[in-house]
Amino acid sequence: MPLSGGEKKTTRKQREFARREQEILGAALGLFEGAHWEQVTVEQISKKAEIGKGTVYKHFSCKEEIYAHITIIFTQRILEAFRQAGDQPEVIDSLKEIIRIAFAMFLENPAEARVSFYCKREDYRARLSDELKDEFEKLDSRFERFVGAILQSGIDKGLFPNKPVEHLMMGLEATFDGAISMIWNGDISCQHAEDQEAYVNIISEYMLSGLVGLKQGNDT
Repeated sequence: MPLSGGEKKTTRKQREFARREQEILGAALGLFEGAHWEQVTVEQISKKAEIGKGTVYKHFSCKEEIYAHITIIFTQRILEAFRQAGDQPEVIDSLKEIIRIAFAMFLENPAEARVSFYCKREDYRARLSDELKDEFEKLDSRFERFVGAILQSGIDKGLFPNKPVEHLMMGLEATFDGAISMIWNGDISCQHAEDQEAYVNIISEYMLSGLVGLKQGNDT
């Protein structure tokens, strides 16, 4: 039976190549769980994956390309989680839900999250191939469109200040990144899961009240 439209039948060799690639990424993530993850070498990854070092280089030209693929997959999962959350009846509820999802994804997947933090650096992205740079730009645009639409709705309804959406996003991102870094660095007393949850709730409320407070400040 012929395939329709743009469907393509993958060969056994292609499926094996894809499977091996996932095994390499999985091995890398297992090693990246440690505090000194940036010191992990391609040789260590190859040993963890139980393959030759040369095989790793057939899939990824360097370790930083492994970082890129891990971050791209992780970001796609976050965006899919945002999408599945669906629209909430109120703007504040929508924003609260995506903040909750973002914190959950980062705290439940620390290795992927740390790598994704690293991949935000401009000096890192400047070293990537044009293809990977383009992939990151597309994901950044998708994220900005999704969150930006919620913020713009809040502006239109008079909930948030009438400022450029990208300015509001900068504040949210900086607060989120700072909170995650404090948890990772042990700068807060989150010895138990309930302590961490309480901290996340406080920061989430702060992020939301900050937007509303900006609006009120502009009105005075």
